[in-house]
Amino acid sequence: MAERPGAVVIPFPRRGREGAASAEPAPARERMARALGQLEEALAEQRTAVAGLQAALADLAASTARLDRGLCGFSTQLDDLARGVRGIGAKARDLEIWADGVLARSR
Repeated sequence: MAERPGAVVIPFPRRGREGAASAEPAPARERMARALGQLEEALAEQRTAVAGLQAALADLAASTARLDRGLCGFSTQLDDLARGVRGIGAKARDLEIWADGVLARSR
């Protein structure tokens, strides 16, 4: 289902001039108190969500630090392996030269 970009505007109900003039302040205060209560609840939920996000980011930082240590160790092992392979390659070339010399003398 395709979503429309942007926000949905919900219009407030309009009051006539006589309704606005005769409106009692008590219902308005009650609405404001309810709105403030809901805002406090939403802020409390937001604080909880932010704390959860911070905990998740801390876990992610610890995981990436462990991954970094593991990759550094792996890199060191690969460097050691590369040195070993180069050494064996040099020995193989020396043996090849020796074998070519033996074959050349036997002919």
